[in-house]
Amino acid sequence: MVAIRARIVSLIKDVLSDGAWNEHAVENPEEVAALVDMTIRNSTERRKLGFFSCATGNPIDDCWRCDRNWHLRRKRLANCAIGFGRNAVGGRDGRYYVVTDPSDNDAINPRPGTLRHAVIQDRPLWIVFKRDMVITLKQELIMNSFKTIDGRGANVAIAGGACITIQYVTNIIIHGINIHDCRRTGNAMVRSSPSHYGWRTMADGDAISIFGSSHIWIDHNSLSNCADGLIDAIMGSTAITISNNYLTHHNEFDNR
Repeated sequence: MVAIRARIVSLIKDVLSDGAWNEHAVENPEEVAALVDMTIRNSTERRKLGFFSCATGNPIDDCWRCDRNWHLRRKRLANCAIGFGRNAVGGRDGRYYVVTDPSDNDAINPRPGTLRHAVIQDRPLWIVFKRDMVITLKQELIMNSFKTIDGRGANVAIAGGACITIQYVTNIIIHGINIHDCRRTGNAMVRSSPSHYGWRTMADGDAISIFGSSHIWIDHNSLSNCADGLIDAIMGSTAITISNNYLTHHNEFDNR
């Protein structure tokens, strides 16, 4: 934990020293890291003392898993983040959107009920899945602000095609998704909002690419075996928490 904390602090300092500061940057990274340490210690002690029979010692899990009816109160997850991305609300203040269709046949005019149709909307949305599904994206999935992708309760994979792009947006939560075998895609028109689509050059093939964005929380996902890295956070992206993810078969974690 000490090594991880030091690495996180170093990443934030590098961003600030490079002049890539933005209004969401954390002014005191050491204070945030200390708060993370304290939160984890407190959760561990509560487990040892047996205060809660459901306690795991993981403060994020303990925040929502102790509620047996969590599936009826999914949005409480937005209150569970710790670290630099702790203020990411995702789609907490919007409606639920249920993905019913795993297809991705049209990157310009996505079909209602698909994941692509959900993430490009201008309004806050908490996105859930009707059933287990494997989604093979034809082009990168460009997210709009104030979205949560919540895979809890279903086995959801984004695999064998393009993957997720978080570019110049804010307040994104991605939880409980299996993302693997991402490929380089591009040289195509892709929609990023209901009112805009444009030409996309070749994407690197990262599982999750974060570009100039803030208030991001990536938690409890499985990421593996992508064409480039797994998580790429660049161009002054800040206020990010990456927690409880299982990362395998990769060559890099990029924080340029």
